[in-house]
Amino acid sequence: MQREMERTGKVVVEKVGGKSTVTRCFSKYPLKFIVPSKVGPCKIDSVWIYSLTYGGGIVSGDSISCEFEIGDGCTTVFTTQASTKVYKSVGSKCSAQFLEVTVGSNALLAILPDPVTCFSTARYSQKQVFRVLLDSNLVIVDWFTSGRHESGEKWDFDLYKSTNNIFLDDNQPLFLDT
Repeated sequence: MQREMERTGKVVVEKVGGKSTVTRCFSKYPLKFIVPSKVGPCKIDSVWIYSLTYGGGIVSGDSISCEFEIGDGCTTVFTTQASTKVYKSVGSKCSAQFLEVTVGSNALLAILPDPVTCFSTARYSQKQVFRVLLDSNLVIVDWFTSGRHESGEKWDFDLYKSTNNIFLDDNQPLFLDT
């Protein structure tokens, strides 16, 4: 992911009437967001956002770039409907995802996706950058499978790279992991 990708999605969550609310939600092919109006008991102040891709997975050469802004005091869960499937690579094309997130004061963001599953010869790279404050709360699950066992594909992909960076509000590195 050497070049800056065009944004394919943006979500803004802010307090509206004392409740965490999605105030902006934009996505374009191959990405789609689903924001259900009700998840769990109404007493719980939380927004759930589901990410999915058309065709059920990431196709060779797809580039997905998202930006999330979680406002002060908001609670947000970002998840997927199923595993993120990365289909086989055509030539040396690499599929890529980039997520850039800002988490406000006294806010909570939980990123709880199903695992990434790379098909045979798949090439996949993802980078997630989080900017938090001292009183922000962030939960990240970053996991992947060894491939499609039922098809005999175990560790048969060509590339899997995942980078997670967390910075404090003054751009001070807090956690850098590849």
